Amino acid sequence: MQTDTEVIAHAVDLLVRRHGVSIEIVAKVLAPPFWTHIERCCPEEQRALRTLRRVYGGLLLNGPFTVIIAHHGEMIGLTDRIGSRPLTVGVKRSVIYLPSVESAIRLICPDLDRTWIPMGGERIVGRLDKPLESNKVLAAEAEGVRKC
Repeated sequence: MQTDTEVIAHAVDLLVRRHGVSIEIVAKVLAPPFWTHIERCCPEEQRALRTLRRVYGGLLLNGPFTVIIAHHGEMIGLTDRIGSRPLTVGVKRSVIYLPSVESAIRLICPDLDRTWIPMGGERIVGRLDKPLESNKVLAAEAEGVRKC
């Protein structure tokens, strides 16, 4: 059908199934940190991020988007790097909700434990076997302030 969604699905399939990369790497390919953020990373992380940008530069999503990808017991929510499209995160015990607005979650689960709106480019990763990663850790990674 040649839609944006179909192109993203093919890109994720290429990365995960054909190239065997993790869902976190998929996020770094589709919405990598800005070059200025990469420069603030430790040398090891800089090399990895620069390599991903060079090898998979054609898969970088340009323009406003929000993507939710589910794959074998894990789910990731991802927005464009400047946060033009909405994504809201809701958590109730071990359940994660990733709609565009909080009111959509409240229809299903009115008594959430917590909600927040991720920063642009921040990835939200939920796994069946592991609790949701800390928003503070994810925000630091989105800003490229990762320590080795």
